[in-house]
Amino acid sequence: MRENLVEILVCPDCAGEFKINGARQANGEIEEGSLQCLRCGQVYPIIRFIPRFLPPAHYALFQTTWRNFGFSWRRFAHIYSDPRDFLDWVKPVTPDFFVGKRVVDAGCGTGMHARFAAQFGAKEVVAFDLSPAVEVAKENVRGWPQVQVIQADIYHLPLRTGFDYVYCIGVLQHLPEPERGFLNLAQLLQRGGWLSIWVYGYEGTAAVRYFVDPLRRLTSRLPLSIIYGLSFLPTAVLFLIARGLRRAQKNPFKEACRSWTQKIPLAEYLSYMSQFNFTYLHNSIFDQLIAPITKYFRRQEVESWFKKAGMSDVLITSRNEMSWRGLGRRA
Repeated sequence: MRENLVEILVCPDCAGEFKINGARQANGEIEEGSLQCLRCGQVYPIIRFIPRFLPPAHYALFQTTWRNFGFSWRRFAHIYSDPRDFLDWVKPVTPDFFVGKRVVDAGCGTGMHARFAAQFGAKEVVAFDLSPAVEVAKENVRGWPQVQVIQADIYHLPLRTGFDYVYCIGVLQHLPEPERGFLNLAQLLQRGGWLSIWVYGYEGTAAVRYFVDPLRRLTSRLPLSIIYGLSFLPTAVLFLIARGLRRAQKNPFKEACRSWTQKIPLAEYLSYMSQFNFTYLHNSIFDQLIAPITKYFRRQEVESWFKKAGMSDVLITSRNEMSWRGLGRRA
């Protein structure tokens, strides 16, 4: 971490300020040391350039979720090299929106989204995740000094209020208390700041809920290496169907093909996924099979979170007819 990060950190227990102890520098950053709260005395370590604000041990299921995703993000560390998917998740936000803004990447995974935010011109990006994937994130943002990575829990955030933009992609649906996580993120914004989220929708996901979810309840208990191997078969099936659908849509008899392809379950999702390679699809399938907690939300529920947070200019839009994007501004 860079020393200036301490200016926006607060103790997740008492909101006190920190002092840095025993700092060992390397390449202009603090590689090892600790952060001590000046109010309650709690100490948090800095290990391999990353401040570690780990949650209480009794979050067993919560920790299992992010251990599993940490495996996924390390295994597929470098596949997210194209910002198109990121921009589709936060739509209607555009690259120009990031210029000069102070940003939080909530649940950063591999850190590629934080890197995109920096490339788009963000003044400062704080990327946090609970999982060991922060190691990958730190590596992926190397060379982007405006990005700082911390290991932290969305329920006990060590950050001051005052950010211009917070985005949270694909995280809330895997939390025990998603609304609580959302409200915590909303509190990070300064007045006029914006929050983007992307979550699984209840509408349009019957096939997933009735067929994939029962399988997930079994696979999420298996060793991750076994799930990794097993996920190749459904990935191959998805890949072939998606590519077949794409060819059908390019058929000279396009209008006739469109009429029957639209009758296929999850047609819009499959059409969207057809643009990605096998490795990307494998990561998506693997993620579907490892989460101990997965929730699906109706549009009204997502909208209610923004209202409860007192946000204005709320926009809820469908993504691939099976998930929801949400955007709102802190009044």
